[in-house]
Amino acid sequence: MQDVIALPQRVARLSVTREEQAPQVSTLVKDQLSDYVCTLANLYHGNSFHNFEHASHVMMSVSKLLSRIVAPEEVLRGDDEDDQMAMNLHDHTYGITSDPLTQFSVVLAALIHDVDHTGLRNDDLVRMRSPAAVIYK
Repeated sequence: MQDVIALPQRVARLSVTREEQAPQVSTLVKDQLSDYVCTLANLYHGNSFHNFEHASHVMMSVSKLLSRIVAPEEVLRGDDEDDQMAMNLHDHTYGITSDPLTQFSVVLAALIHDVDHTGLRNDDLVRMRSPAAVIYK
């Protein structure tokens, strides 16, 4: 386990478009990812809130929020002051828009955040002395 993961500080070439940044993914990897998502969906319980539909909504919301983070190449105008503001904004967002793998990881984390959730609140689990509550106190 790693406490801190270093993210890119800046886009190496500011003229790179998002399409150019997008990694090429083979059909095999796409199929494996599809199988993985199906497996995840089956690990969700059918409770009223912490279910796969909820996870899908969270994933789509995270994806939308990521798309609203402004990458510096989208606002650079050749004006030194504006360009510095764009780079500061990029640094403030930890460069998340510069790294497709980081974006994928955030979206995947949103999808799996409630896998195997029982639908019970933590205080209910503690009161019932569930194995998870005993282990994690």
